Amino acid sequence: MRLTLKIKLLPDTDQSALLLETMKEANAVCNAISDFVWEKKVFNQFNIHHFIYHTYKATFRLSAQMLVRCISKVADAYKIDKKTRRNFRETGGITYDSRIMTYKPDDVISLWVIGGRIKIPFICHNRKYIPYIKGEADLIYKKGKFYIFQSIEVPEDEIKDIEEFIGVDMGITDIAVTSDGVKHTADGLNSYREHRQKVRSSIQRKGTRNSRKLLKRISGKERTTATITNHTIAKSIVLSAKSKGKGIAVEDLTNIRFTSKRKSKKFKTKLGRWNFRQLRAFIAYKAKLHGVKMIAVDPRYTSQTCHICHHIGKRTNKVFKCTNHNCNVDVIDADQNAAINIALLGAAIDQPERSSMCCNVHAA
Repeated sequence: MRLTLKIKLLPDTDQSALLLETMKEANAVCNAISDFVWEKKVFNQFNIHHFIYHTYKATFRLSAQMLVRCISKVADAYKIDKKTRRNFRETGGITYDSRIMTYKPDDVISLWVIGGRIKIPFICHNRKYIPYIKGEADLIYKKGKFYIFQSIEVPEDEIKDIEEFIGVDMGITDIAVTSDGVKHTADGLNSYREHRQKVRSSIQRKGTRNSRKLLKRISGKERTTATITNHTIAKSIVLSAKSKGKGIAVEDLTNIRFTSKRKSKKFKTKLGRWNFRQLRAFIAYKAKLHGVKMIAVDPRYTSQTCHICHHIGKRTNKVFKCTNHNCNVDVIDADQNAAINIALLGAAIDQPERSSMCCNVHAA
């Protein structure tokens, strides 16, 4: 499986200046190449290289391989859209490969910069993935700090045949509730988001130059916190499923923002911040990495159907009550009931010959 490893560089003042100078020169070259490509309508990487390589090598201060990487960057940009002229930011990310970047012992990386090679110490919180480094890496400059986003190739565990699934119901009050009763509450994250919103509103009201700088500096912290939370939840669910020898069934919530019946502004704001797509993606890749089968199911009626008798009951906020008098279920947490139904649907989809759950729920 191909993943991306985030590495933080720790350059000194002189090294930081050299990295910035290299990034600015490389992006200036990218813009010059883009001007040529746009004017001549030559979009093929091989042809671009043929026309400009020797001229640009003599004109700019880039090494041969860095110039090749710049040509590749421009060609890739025009693959996305040939109808729009591509422009590159002065400090936009630049690509390195094994010819101009190597990893040394004791957490040191050797990078080509204008003037030669420099060795920079780095920090990597996922050190277990360092042996799997393979392919290109991007040097990124963000808020005064430098990062390497390195591609890695991690071997996957073999996915085994299973009979049972852990269902995962995603929501706003509780980010995720599993069919085995584990709740990942959103109270802490929601409180943090409300606090950050108050801070932003207070700073925005000032409207000064320094307040705008402060807003720019603190931007992204809420998104980073939510991402870390999703990583933690996904890891917990996947490792739990692996230890129990089960698969994972999740809701297919595509277009939920457009199909939701609740239309209040407050609810739409919460829904807009609810990054269920990211959580599902994290569960998917971690499940694949650990050899755990994952299935996405149709979530319709899962929170309104009794997981025992499969009759439509009554849901009020977080409480589900079965209206079938012959059923042993009286009152149960609505999200856990939905998670159990999702687990049953996962098993029904994986082994349709053994269950009629799918038909019962979606025929309701």
